[in-house]
Amino acid sequence: MLKVLHTGDLHLDTAFASLDERQAQIRKNEMRAAFTSMMTYARMNGMDLILMAGDIFDNQYVTRETVQLMMREFEKFEGSVCIAPGNHDYADTDSVWRRTVFPDNVHIFSEAKLESIVFPEKGCTVWGYGFTGRDLYDNPIKGRTVDDPDMVNLLVCHCDLLTDSSNAPVKEGDIKAFGADYAALGHWHNPPKSGERWAYCGCLEPRNFTENGPKGACVVEIEKTGGTSVVRMKRVRFSKRRYETGVLDVSGCGTMDEVRALAEAWVAENKYGEDVLLQLRFTGTTAEGLVINPDLLGKMGLFALKTEDETVPSLNLAALAADNGIRGAFYRSLEPALTSANPKERETAMRALRYGLAAIAGENIMG
Repeated sequence: MLKVLHTGDLHLDTAFASLDERQAQIRKNEMRAAFTSMMTYARMNGMDLILMAGDIFDNQYVTRETVQLMMREFEKFEGSVCIAPGNHDYADTDSVWRRTVFPDNVHIFSEAKLESIVFPEKGCTVWGYGFTGRDLYDNPIKGRTVDDPDMVNLLVCHCDLLTDSSNAPVKEGDIKAFGADYAALGHWHNPPKSGERWAYCGCLEPRNFTENGPKGACVVEIEKTGGTSVVRMKRVRFSKRRYETGVLDVSGCGTMDEVRALAEAWVAENKYGEDVLLQLRFTGTTAEGLVINPDLLGKMGLFALKTEDETVPSLNLAALAADNGIRGAFYRSLEPALTSANPKERETAMRALRYGLAAIAGENIMG
C-alpha cells in the first residue's frame, strides 16, 4: 500500500495586511507551524510521498527563515517530496525553486510541460508540471496518457478544473483520459467535491474570510494489483485558526449593551473561540440613536472580530422634519442628500444622520 500526503496552497509568508501588526506576525508564525505539524504527521504516519500542488509561497519574495524551515523539514522526512510550482510561486529563473539546492529526496517540476519521476522501490510514477510565469494558458495534460498502467501513477499539478482561466485550464475529462490513479490538484482554497480520481487539497491554513472553516491536507492510501487500484482519501485538519462569517439580526436593540449581549450569545451558540477570526454582519431595525461601535464589542473570546453594520434606524422622518430643536435642524441640513438621486450620497447622508442623532442623544460613538 502506498501512503501519500497531498498538500498545496500553503502561501507561506503571506502579509496578512488586514490584521494589525501583532496579529499578522502571529498568523505568519502559525502558517509555518501548520507546515511543521503537517510534516510531523507525515513522518509519524509513515507517508511514502508528499505531493505539493503549487503556491507553497505567496509570492516570489520568500524569507530566508521560511526556506530554512522547509529545508529542515524535508531533510527529516524519509520519503520523497514532489513539488509542482503554481501561479504564485512560479519557477522562473530567479525563483527559490531554481536558486536553492534542495535535499536529494525533493523533486521539483520546474517546466511548463508534463514530466515524470519513477520510484521503482515504491512501485509508482509521479507526473507533474510547474508554472514558469504567472499565467499558464496551456493544458499540459491534454492528449497524454501514463506510460505503464501497472504502476501506481500519480499526478501533481496546479490547475483550474472549474473555470477556463489562465491558471492551466485542465478539464476533468483530460485527467480521466490520462489514467492517473490519483491526481493531487492545487489552486482552489475551498476544495470542491472531489472527483473519481482527483481532489483539490485546499489551503493548509486560511488567510481571509473567503476561506471559511477548518483547513488542512489530504491523506491518500492506494493499493494496486493487476492494473486495478483502490484509492482511499481523507482530509486532515492542520490549521491553527479558521475564518467564519455570520449574520445577526439585532432588531429592537436600543443600546450597545443589548447588541453585545446578543452577539455574545450568538458566538457561544456557535461554539466559536480563540481559534476563530469572525466577520459578523449586523442586520435589522434598531433605535434611531444606536450606532454599532465595534470597539465596544471587544473580541468576545475570538482571535479577531470584524463587523459590518447593515442595520436600519427606526426613524420618524416626518417628526424629525417638524422638530424645532437641534435634532430637526440637523435632519433638515441633511435632507437634500437624503433624498438625492445618487444612492451613495443617500447612504452617506443616512450614516451621517445616524451618527449625528446618536451624538445628540449622548451615545458613545467613538469607543
